[in-house]
Amino acid sequence: MDDQEFLDRIKAKIERLTGTEIRLHLDVASENQIKLDLERPIPEVTLGSNILQHSGFARMAIEYAVASIRQKRELGLLEFQVLMARN
Repeated sequence: MDDQEFLDRIKAKIERLTGTEIRLHLDVASENQIKLDLERPIPEVTLGSNILQHSGFARMAIEYAVASIRQKRELGLLEFQVLMARN
């Protein structure tokens, strides 16, 4: 699977799990970036390029984006850790 297909699958998964259309961006300058802009009519999710190299980072980024979009706010670090521990 090439990088664009992988990004398309990530976008589709986030949209399926949230029931919300998103715009997904890859940040090649910041490898570990996870950034959300939930104030726009269509939420924007920016993920660092490490999602292409590390499947664990990709899974965590998806979970964070889904949880934040569902709650309509960015989760804090501790709150996200608690959420992940429950799953």
